[in-house]
Amino acid sequence: MATGNTALIEQLRTCGTELYNSPEAAVLRQHSPSDAREATLSQLADQSLPTRQEIASIMAVHARAQTCRKALLDGLVNTTPTVVPVLAKAFAAAEDDTIAFAQRRISWGERTRRSRDRIIALQAAIQGEEGRIVSGLEQSHQAELARRQEALNALSQWAQTQQMINAMNRPVFTNCSRVGSFTNCVSQ
Repeated sequence: MATGNTALIEQLRTCGTELYNSPEAAVLRQHSPSDAREATLSQLADQSLPTRQEIASIMAVHARAQTCRKALLDGLVNTTPTVVPVLAKAFAAAEDDTIAFAQRRISWGERTRRSRDRIIALQAAIQGEEGRIVSGLEQSHQAELARRQEALNALSQWAQTQQMINAMNRPVFTNCSRVGSFTNCVSQ
């Protein structure tokens, strides 16, 4: 699970980096960092609204961003399906912000702040879900160990019972020797 998720996250990072560095996204880079958690104060405070060229650029890279997100969600369905709804909700909120931004209802700075806050909340939600998954796996592991111990105990008890049964069914040999009027018998 962890190996699969690491590969998926690396695939998403690579996809996002290629998208961010693409020629179509060139006009967006001055307003938006590749990682919203690394936004500068000037980017967070930017009150300008997107130009037509910037909106066209966002629309041009949007389909590729969706492909990156879909690949992540499709992969997580196989490794950690409980994380998928958390991510899908965050992706939907990002879509809503993109629509509001393209409609010029929010500024560059507002979009960057929302993105940063969403990423931070998403990290916390995923860590919480990972904690629940690990806890569940630990409980499952402990239950499996208990079942194995029960099986070993049952096997041990069975072996003891078999030894007692075998001892009861063992043939008895008696050797008697007589010397004069005395008889001595030994059973084995």
